[in-house]
Amino acid sequence: MKHALTIAILSMVLFAACSSNETPKTQYYLLSNPIVNTTVKAKSEQKPRVAITLLELPDYLKQPSLVLQLSDHQLHYSNFHMWAEPLQTSFTQALIQDTNNIDERFEYFANDTAKQASTDLALFVNITAFHPTHQSQAILVGNYWLEDKQLNKLIKAENFTFTLALNKNGYGHAVTQMRNVITKLAKQIANHEG
Repeated sequence: MKHALTIAILSMVLFAACSSNETPKTQYYLLSNPIVNTTVKAKSEQKPRVAITLLELPDYLKQPSLVLQLSDHQLHYSNFHMWAEPLQTSFTQALIQDTNNIDERFEYFANDTAKQASTDLALFVNITAFHPTHQSQAILVGNYWLEDKQLNKLIKAENFTFTLALNKNGYGHAVTQMRNVITKLAKQIANHEG
């Protein structure tokens, strides 16, 4: 009887300990705020149109987990911090939103075959790195080039490396800074066109 009572008490203590350890909840993140929209241009404001094509992302970014660079050659994939939509889609939407808000000379939109006929310019963006690092930075590295579709001519080609400090802990802050480096890219694009 004494042995059975000891086992019962030990079982209740272990059960209580197990039930108090909550399983971490998965957090989902967006780069663009779906509520914020770019300014809708009136039909009378016909501006040259720029089709943005985000070329394929590096393989290490083609999955839902947020990636953190732990050292020069080591990456960590988070188990509980995920992108709410494919990063390629989210990045493109954020870049379009920012370029339309910054540059009033052009109308930017995602490249899609239905709109190709009415496009004046084509902007191609290639990303080689986009993640927070062990050096407490959010980084964005790649290149872009702008082509005049009417003249079939390269207008501009640029490499870019943007970093922003991570001065707070947590993935939420890292995503905010990653979003801000996209704005830096949009500013560079807007300043170099035309």
